[in-house]
Amino acid sequence: MAENTSQYESRYVYGPVGVLNWPQPKLYELWWSDEALRETLRTIEEPKLRPERVEGGAYVMHRADELELRDDMQKAFKTRLRFLNLSIKDLEFRRLALGRYSLDIEAVLFRARATRRLLLWRHFPIRQLPEEILSTIFRYAVWSVPGPFEADYTRKSLTSTCKHFREVAIADQTLWNSVWFLDKYPWSRSFTFLERAGTSPLDVRFGDKEFVRAGETVQPMTIPQLDYLLDALLPKISQIRIIVVRFESSELVEHFMKRFGEAGAPTSLERYEVHRTSLPYLWPPEKVDSPIPLNLFPAPRLRWLCLDGVAIDFAKIQWTNLQTVDFRRMCVQSCPTSERFTEMLETSPALYKLSLDAAGPRWTQRPISGIRRVEVPNLRELLIGDVSCLFSMYMLSHIHAPRLMALSLVHLGGQDYSQTLDMMRGMFPELQMLSIVTLELPKSDAIMRKAVLWLESMPRIKMLKVVATKRTILDAFYQDPTQYWTQMRMDAYIRSWKEKHGDREVELPVLLPNLEYLYFHKQNPGDEISTLTMGRQALGVPFKKVYIPDIYLQILPADEREKIKNSVGALEAVEGLKPSPTEMDIYREMIRTVDKSMRIQAPYYFPPNMRS
Repeated sequence: MAENTSQYESRYVYGPVGVLNWPQPKLYELWWSDEALRETLRTIEEPKLRPERVEGGAYVMHRADELELRDDMQKAFKTRLRFLNLSIKDLEFRRLALGRYSLDIEAVLFRARATRRLLLWRHFPIRQLPEEILSTIFRYAVWSVPGPFEADYTRKSLTSTCKHFREVAIADQTLWNSVWFLDKYPWSRSFTFLERAGTSPLDVRFGDKEFVRAGETVQPMTIPQLDYLLDALLPKISQIRIIVVRFESSELVEHFMKRFGEAGAPTSLERYEVHRTSLPYLWPPEKVDSPIPLNLFPAPRLRWLCLDGVAIDFAKIQWTNLQTVDFRRMCVQSCPTSERFTEMLETSPALYKLSLDAAGPRWTQRPISGIRRVEVPNLRELLIGDVSCLFSMYMLSHIHAPRLMALSLVHLGGQDYSQTLDMMRGMFPELQMLSIVTLELPKSDAIMRKAVLWLESMPRIKMLKVVATKRTILDAFYQDPTQYWTQMRMDAYIRSWKEKHGDREVELPVLLPNLEYLYFHKQNPGDEISTLTMGRQALGVPFKKVYIPDIYLQILPADEREKIKNSVGALEAVEGLKPSPTEMDIYREMIRTVDKSMRIQAPYYFPPNMRS
């Protein structure tokens, strides 16, 4: 497929072609994208079975499977297929002989290839496949769609296509065990899916405003309605593998957590995720005196724990070998103590992703030097956000993650965070992706030195992501690191160079020599990203590719766009806020580096065509 593909589906091209300034060959590649094929399918009428006249003048309407088996239909199909293959080969030869792109040839070739594909689809004898193979195809059809609405629609479509499809689909419990409560109270469709799931492991997601479509009005869920849902769901608590809930109301959150905690042993639970989307921003301190347990019984298979705007009784939880921990918006009093946080790290050697956003180990006045660091050998992704400089240093003092590959610093503003950067110097030598969202640093030579030496300690960084980042931190990425070296270090470098290269002219190192990719959006005036791209170009290490969301490309000033394009290898738009192809490559590399005996599951979705 063409180069312009993302990890989910081919990207649309927004705006006029002149703005993108793509070469003609790349524009023609868009013809072979999935969008072009879908648009072709929309314009073609559904195939209709026409009545056939038989002896005696009567007309007979044959079933589709009868026509598939008829010799005359098969001969006609094979003849047409051979004709299309010859036409495609002839057109490809003409295109090659022409030596350039021709709109006429490309259009005819596209129609021929699309027709051939549709012909194969229409005449494939899918009804004759064994049921286990047909079930596998159904699973691919359902779980390859981009979202829950599409998954529900696909499952309903399979049961309404024909009797055979319906029987095969309903008999497959795993086709129904992922239940999004997208319909309205009393959730008849979702409960039907829950019933069809039978005894299979359940992946359940619901909330008072979960997956609301644009323009749709949804009435807030009430406590009696939530009880009605839980009365049907919690008797199956031993089957629940994933539970993801999202409530705006604090009362609903607490009610759910209390009922779930008392419902029984969650022996299959692998992922527990609770979100509170309302104010106050932090979990209220007055609720700390009566914390709610995750469950009165152990959850031995728990691997993913996400608490957003809520807190549990950390004193009573039995830590398991967690792989993903995501704590957000907890008041200091509701956070786990330093001892419990350390215990969590020690009992989770498979910990892969740790997100601490306005949450973390409970702050105390004890000296950082007295805190014991815990090595987490498989930690590959760390997020620290919305905390003070001292709190961020307190968090970092608990963690030793030398093989970390992705670091995110989010909403660290309002004060000087240079001490945090200085503390991280040398901590993450294998880092490949650095994400910075709203990081502020005062402007001074001493602070710039800390920032540059911090970056220099992570020479393997391949990709930088910045959002609303100040000029003071952007400037650090194109500095000469030797300007901030001590004389002793400079002398040692020159001495080492001469030992290896003799009298050759000394070549000084470049800051972040492997930094080749950049993703950005929402930069404020005065913090233009072109300053960074031109600075890296002047340093002799320009970015190979810069990614920008398509929605932001449309409002990017023309002069800024030109400055960026002239200082990088390529400027590429990505659809919405989806990860870029380079980011997905890094994620795949991250999961390949962990201890295979831990059976770590990456907290990202890799579509089948994107898996290595």
